[in-house]
Amino acid sequence: MIYPEEIPTVETLNFNESQKISEIIEGRNKPLLIKEAVAHWPIVKASREGKLSDYLAQFDCGRALVVFRAKAETGGRIFYNDSMDGFNFQRASGTLTSTLRALEAGEFADDYCYVGSTPVDHYLPGLRDQNDLGLDATGQLVSLWFGNRTRIAAHFDLPENLACVVSGRRRFTLFPPDQVANLYPGPLDFNPAGQTISMVDFYNPDFAKFPRYREALRSALVAEMEPGDVLYLPSMWWHQVEGLEDINVLINYWWRSTPTWSGLPQDALIHALLSIGGLPDEQRQAWGQLFQHFVVNRGQAKAHIPARCRGILADLDRNTSANVRNLLIDKLQKIT
Repeated sequence: MIYPEEIPTVETLNFNESQKISEIIEGRNKPLLIKEAVAHWPIVKASREGKLSDYLAQFDCGRALVVFRAKAETGGRIFYNDSMDGFNFQRASGTLTSTLRALEAGEFADDYCYVGSTPVDHYLPGLRDQNDLGLDATGQLVSLWFGNRTRIAAHFDLPENLACVVSGRRRFTLFPPDQVANLYPGPLDFNPAGQTISMVDFYNPDFAKFPRYREALRSALVAEMEPGDVLYLPSMWWHQVEGLEDINVLINYWWRSTPTWSGLPQDALIHALLSIGGLPDEQRQAWGQLFQHFVVNRGQAKAHIPARCRGILADLDRNTSANVRNLLIDKLQKIT
């Protein structure tokens, strides 16, 4: 069994109020734990005074949300069932305030409760007027996450991420993007919350079944977070998230480094599986080299081509991107 204390701690910075979060993380490509960065938020203060649900109730517009409920025997691990034809939790409906008050009252003492990405502006309008990072990034998605002592399997996200603990404690176990094969990702299109997850149980790793996971652990970092702490997660870093208290609440900020009109990279992955996945091994390897050249090493691939002749290797704007997208749509519609 591998315990978190054997894993190196992520780089940590004590927050200085003269600094801006956006300036601290600018240009970074590795995680950073920023201690006490949002300790001044009223929501954090309300949590410390035992008044969290009362504080949030004044913003709650009463919309129903989805609550994951898992039985005690799952150990809080939100995952597949044994046959992998479903999941080890049930979906229920509730409101934000009622679910949080049920947690405070100990109504989930014998099982596990998890509420995932809940858009703050939609469910708690006005909350960010008093509790906000004030980022310069455009297209931000700000979400609330809460529950008790649950474990969310390692996964990655496309957007960059700032995770702010406002109540309880959280543990993030982090893996760099190059560890994807060593984390044994599960299905792309069938998973608990829309994103492929590692099939390895962090607290009971089966090294006979997942031998390369030992290599992933050599690259792992851990961040132990308390109320007021903020963790910066660069795009594509894998992270397992654990709630360490009976009530854990987190607000996170997601934003992309590319405009939305450029499309989603995972769509390209799915298309590649459709068009390349069935080819013989030698041909797949050859296409892999082409992707490495034209996509991964894009700057090198176009450097020797006159700028006026680069076509879709050139930097795309909204209009040329739309033309490329329409071309793809036309080609996909011709597939029979």
